[in-house]
Amino acid sequence: MLCGRPRAAMREVETKVVLPDCALLEALRSRLARLGATHEGDVVEEDVYYQHPCRDFAETDEALRVRRAGGRCELTYKGPKEGGTVKARREETVEVGDCKAIDAILEALGFRKVAVVRKKRSYYRMPGVVVSLDEVEGLGCFAEVEAREGGEATVLEALKLLGLDRYPSTTKSYLELLLEKMGGEG
Repeated sequence: MLCGRPRAAMREVETKVVLPDCALLEALRSRLARLGATHEGDVVEEDVYYQHPCRDFAETDEALRVRRAGGRCELTYKGPKEGGTVKARREETVEVGDCKAIDAILEALGFRKVAVVRKKRSYYRMPGVVVSLDEVEGLGCFAEVEAREGGEATVLEALKLLGLDRYPSTTKSYLELLLEKMGGEG
């Protein structure tokens, strides 16, 4: 299991808050500490996204990702978003012993690399949610709130408790945001 993340979550329910200033990350760390959140660690994550050889994941709203973090490797499939105020979608994750081998297998099957998202991430656990404070290369800083229990209401409650409800949020993935910034390449 990568820091703060279960190996397999059948359904992802989360939102990303776009922070106007990365200095807000320190204020959030302090607020999380005051609220009794458990700091589960800091990690650098590299997410390599792949395109299916026969269908366009941008059109089907799916994603296939290989994540490297802390010497570990995961393969994740993300299904289409379900809609709503926060992002909800099917998510299947499996730990992989050898990132180079999974890359080689995917490429041999015709999958091609689309983009790489790199981020420094700090994981915090609060009742019902995991809060990630992210510095994403090329995009800026974000706070991500993901439900572990409950659903959309749990995420919205945590946003309010953290004072994040006053900032813009997005249901877009870092991949979508990065591709938009790059002009839709991939």
